[in-house]
Amino acid sequence: MDKWLQPALASLVLAIALLLRWVDPPILGDLRALVFDQYQRVKPREYQEAPVKIVDIDDDSLARLGQWPWPRSVIAQLLANLRKQGAAVVAFDIVFAEPDRTAPSRVTGNWGLSEDDSLTREIETRIADPDAVMASELLNGNVVLGLVLTDGAPPAEKIRRKGGFANAGVNPREIVHNFPGVVPSLPLFQTAAKGNGAINAVPDRDAVVRRVPMILQADGELYPSLVAEALRVALGASTYLVKSTGSQGYSFGAYRSFLRPRAGVGEISIGPLHVPTDPKAEMWLYDTGHRPERFISAADVIEGKPINVANSIVFVGTSAAGLQDLRSTPLVSAIPGVEIHAQMTEQILTNNLIERPVWAEDLEFLSVLILGGGMILLLPKLGPTGCAVLGGISVAAAAGFGWWAFLHLGWLIDPAYPSVSSLAVFTTGVLMSFRRSDIERKRVRETFSHYLAPAMVKRLVANPGLLRLGGEVRNMTIMFLDIRDFTTMSERMEATALTSLLNDFLTPMSEAVMEHDGTIDKYIGDSIMAFWNAPLDDPDHAKHACRATLEMRRRLSVLNKTLTDQAKAAGQEFSPIMIGIGLNSGEALVGNLGARQRLNYSVIGDNVNLASRIEGVSKNFGLDILIGEQTRNAAPEFAAIPIGDIFVKGKTLPARLYALIGGPEVAQAPQAEELLNEIAKAAHSYKSGNLAAAGAALAAARNLGQGLGLEPLFDHMGNMMAAAEHKKAAAAQ
Repeated sequence: MDKWLQPALASLVLAIALLLRWVDPPILGDLRALVFDQYQRVKPREYQEAPVKIVDIDDDSLARLGQWPWPRSVIAQLLANLRKQGAAVVAFDIVFAEPDRTAPSRVTGNWGLSEDDSLTREIETRIADPDAVMASELLNGNVVLGLVLTDGAPPAEKIRRKGGFANAGVNPREIVHNFPGVVPSLPLFQTAAKGNGAINAVPDRDAVVRRVPMILQADGELYPSLVAEALRVALGASTYLVKSTGSQGYSFGAYRSFLRPRAGVGEISIGPLHVPTDPKAEMWLYDTGHRPERFISAADVIEGKPINVANSIVFVGTSAAGLQDLRSTPLVSAIPGVEIHAQMTEQILTNNLIERPVWAEDLEFLSVLILGGGMILLLPKLGPTGCAVLGGISVAAAAGFGWWAFLHLGWLIDPAYPSVSSLAVFTTGVLMSFRRSDIERKRVRETFSHYLAPAMVKRLVANPGLLRLGGEVRNMTIMFLDIRDFTTMSERMEATALTSLLNDFLTPMSEAVMEHDGTIDKYIGDSIMAFWNAPLDDPDHAKHACRATLEMRRRLSVLNKTLTDQAKAAGQEFSPIMIGIGLNSGEALVGNLGARQRLNYSVIGDNVNLASRIEGVSKNFGLDILIGEQTRNAAPEFAAIPIGDIFVKGKTLPARLYALIGGPEVAQAPQAEELLNEIAKAAHSYKSGNLAAAGAALAAARNLGQGLGLEPLFDHMGNMMAAAEHKKAAAAQ
């Protein structure tokens, strides 16, 4: 089952990726647009001088000529001056939908004068209607007025289109953006102007303008964009030729891909110009960003200053923030809307276009299929690393092709979705491989945990190559711990009670070892064997071992008090648990030791044997923790006293021993020397059998050691002395 689960899930992810690409939800279009934006940010269109200018109703013009809207007579003056300066076409990114508010007929009414008033007739006779003045000027030049397609009601009067439409192939009315309503300029202006063009921008869902429709539809009629109409008037053309699916050269037309075989527009001809478009008759903006070189202040034009607009298409619009005609483009978050029209015109005139080929969707779909399918087939053979390398090369190739196509051919190809899809397939396959490996590790862990130490099982799971006999020599600290008189204690207790007692004892002792970076080697009845500096390196192993044993002493004192209270509550007697601990440092062999059938991560060597011997000697002095000379040398800041020497079999020189009294805080106490001397007296008196002298020295040590946390040590020594007195009395009887 697991064998087929990996390819099955990876295939499912691939199928989902292909389905998403087939359906192409809006979010994929948004992500694709961000990729195309990045192309333009890396390589924006270079600004080239072209016969395209912008007359800008900017903040400076408003400051000099007054608030907008200006009287139509001022607009007429603007047109007259542009005509005199040689402008080929003037296109307004403005809709003059209402009569001039400064017209005499409107002003006198506001003054309370009736139409029959002589003053009214005199004013109308002496002052020309600004709308009539502007209409007269429109007749003198090549002017294109703006109109807006809206979601409102259809226009009350038929719009006067100046250019006709011819189509080859499918009727574009079935394809292009459709709006129910139109807001045009006044009929007076429509009649006088040479053209009327839609100023609509159709931004994407993130409000960024990336494409501009060249033709649109409203109320069943086709309308050219402001850019298309300005070019038509400039070229003197009378008709737009729209080539759609089914026309010559577009037999498999713009949406004739196997993904979505629908009809679409492929090209719009305006005189000698042939403009390739997207299926919805949109042209892609190849952004230069905002360029001040395009702009001429409207105030300078109206005031008659010399300007360079000869033989140019001049767009009139506004950059004033208060007039709210700012748009977002791939390069700029806020750009005057009129500059988008100017940029589109520049692209057409300089033939610097970008487009998304009709077969791009098919190519991207096949890329997802090939890359994702290749991952599924090759992952079992090449493994995660090999597939990652191959996938990286494939992704780099896809990204490289997309960038090359944009840079040299002006094509917009998306390498991101095929790359992300193949990554999703690869990730699914790798995760399933990890899952299978994890199951295998768990099986190994469960199998070996029955007869190997937990630390060894963990290391084996992480690195199965460790499953061999042998080990390494390390400088380590080894500990042995044993309960004093455990045999006598076990004879007086039932098995269940003894087991519970051992669990209560071994748990805090083991925790103390592990909390100080030690490794539990084994439990031998009531004894614990542990070591430091393996399997992980620990440069301060001797200090950590000393800290651990001092903590064990403290926790044993707490345990003894708890058990004593429990015994009293039950009406029973309880003899405190007493322990002996031996620590020794030095080189030892650590590793996987044992037989081929059963291994144990353990440590052996002379220094291990010495640690065991040291633990046994501690009872002779009535003390709980003895350490070897190498441990003492590695932890000199701890409080310790020399206790004597022992001879080890096979060694010619004796091993010097020390009793571990406390941490550095004890060694640094002002009374440390006197305190340690009293403890040494008590220990040696105990060893010699002089319990009275030992008791007196212990009492003096208690007084000196107040506040240093040595009560557990003093209690242990007192218990040892009490046990010795009891044995002595029993022997006398």
